[in-house]
Amino acid sequence: MSYEDVSSRATALRQVIKLIQDSVETLIAEWENPAPDAVPASETSFAIPGRKAYDAQRTIIASLGSIEELVAEPHLRLVDFAELYFEVRALHIAMEHDIAILLAKGGEDGVIVEDLANATGLEKSKLVRILRALTTQHIFREVGPDRFANNRISQALVGDERLQAQVKCSSMGFAAASALPEALNDPVRGPSHDPQQAAWTLALGSEIPFFDWMNQRVPRSQAAEKASPGAARGPYKEVEASPDEELVPRNDAQTYNMYLAGNSKSLGSTHLYDFPWAELGNGLVVDVGGGVGSFDLQLARLYSELRFIVQDQAVATEQGVLMWQKEFPEALESGRTKFLTHDFFQPNPVKGADIYWMRHVLHDWKDEDCVRILLRTAEAMGPNSRLLVADITLTETIGDAYIKSAPKPLLANYGIHGHHGFSLDIAMMSLMNGKERTPSEFRRLFERAGLKMVKVWECRSTLGIIECRLG
Repeated sequence: MSYEDVSSRATALRQVIKLIQDSVETLIAEWENPAPDAVPASETSFAIPGRKAYDAQRTIIASLGSIEELVAEPHLRLVDFAELYFEVRALHIAMEHDIAILLAKGGEDGVIVEDLANATGLEKSKLVRILRALTTQHIFREVGPDRFANNRISQALVGDERLQAQVKCSSMGFAAASALPEALNDPVRGPSHDPQQAAWTLALGSEIPFFDWMNQRVPRSQAAEKASPGAARGPYKEVEASPDEELVPRNDAQTYNMYLAGNSKSLGSTHLYDFPWAELGNGLVVDVGGGVGSFDLQLARLYSELRFIVQDQAVATEQGVLMWQKEFPEALESGRTKFLTHDFFQPNPVKGADIYWMRHVLHDWKDEDCVRILLRTAEAMGPNSRLLVADITLTETIGDAYIKSAPKPLLANYGIHGHHGFSLDIAMMSLMNGKERTPSEFRRLFERAGLKMVKVWECRSTLGIIECRLG
């Protein structure tokens, strides 16, 4: 809809405000009296609203974007948006120096910046400017002159290693994003969808694709080398094994695996409830590219009969075994959960499982590679097997036949409520030439692999579940 004339803008603004008013009452009603389908944080460590409250949440958030479009002065809106990356960098700095954890020690009274500067080694006057920029975005609170405390948002970081990893991991893509304009204009890199031609390798100064770099074992003295090299790109030094040093996974690889575990909680917790897992009884779930098995860990606790095989590269499976030994050792000891080092481009050795589960796998790869992954999985499936793909399901702003649209005059895909999916799409492009996909794009991939897309399960998350069977 065009909002060039005053009358159409006024009508739209009134409609959006009415949506907010109605949604606010729905949301508050659930705060006061949770719906039967709401899941408290005590069960998953991540509260899941009931379906009506979830729809109210995303309507309110989407409305904020629509209001900004309707009332903002265009020049200021564009300039504000263009400079957001400075505030993102401020958050990266705060995370690198554990500011939320330091502020937690001060409680409601907060901590003076001088003490934070002493603890972090950052210069006081620059640190206060970083914190004030974040406080303006409602991350942290300013409780007095040069004194800051956590607010409801930043407090969530305290004691949550997985959430910390999620936020820290975003800095890994910053250098790749900075090289993206150059990569897109390059006559070779621009049209290529190969991972070694992504902006990541340009930023790193190497031909090593993102996952190859992340899965390298390096001398212990080099383990702390960062995936985001910063603004200055120099010649990359290939890892040379030292006879005197143990080869270990990169620190960033461990952070990345914890990031995936955090995603399993924040984006994937709804999948524990929005798909009928209980109907599987003691069925076998094969988690293809399952990382450390963080999603399976949640499933195993809720559905006591389900069995699991978690497949991934050795770096992830080794870390996964250690995590399960700490958090759910009896599942390993009984054989209910097994870890299997496996390359999903090779034939899957586990045949005829009830469920083959792929979460955040296909978005890492170009179409041709996705088809190869799907073919290897389809070859292992039996007549009653199902493939469940949990990936960001992008919806066009004009709507999609597979996804229920937002109420008008909001963008059909709920606008800024789902912006994370589109942001992640640019991240995939920058890091490994991967992509997020629409339902129609998924369907075409499945058909090329001999699979039939039978249902899109709409979850209370930007991460949906697509169910496939043999065609």
